[in-house]
Amino acid sequence: MSKKTITRILIPVLVLLVLGAVYVYREFNRKAPDTADLTPAYELTGTQLLEAFQQDEKKANTLYLGKVLAVTGMIKSQSSDSAGVQTLVIGDTAFLSSVRCIMNGDPGSVTGPFSTGTRITIKGICTGYNADDMGLGADVLLNRSVPQNLLKP
Repeated sequence: MSKKTITRILIPVLVLLVLGAVYVYREFNRKAPDTADLTPAYELTGTQLLEAFQQDEKKANTLYLGKVLAVTGMIKSQSSDSAGVQTLVIGDTAFLSSVRCIMNGDPGSVTGPFSTGTRITIKGICTGYNADDMGLGADVLLNRSVPQNLLKP
């Protein structure tokens, strides 16, 4: 092979390798957008969200799964795991079903503690519904949740 032929093959291969490396680097270091900056697809109460899943789970999955939701309700409880990730449980204290809002991300960015019984609007991404076969309650899960505002009861 001549030097000219090797150069014609080697330069495009090197360009493709560099472009591939840049793409892999960008994908590996890509960050998820902050939920606080996303516009909710639906704004509803925790009771409305729970009823939608309890009445027709398949339809509710189509509507809400993977979408950003702004959910308003009463804080039933709150907890924090060993890594500092907070979970707020929203719902009526008379029922066992609730909306679990997991505050993923930087644990230091979440303000709290939150008062039980306070009305709040939380924005998060709906990631599923845990139905209880025994009728003891069910949970809708919101991940990457951020508190929007606290409301008076």
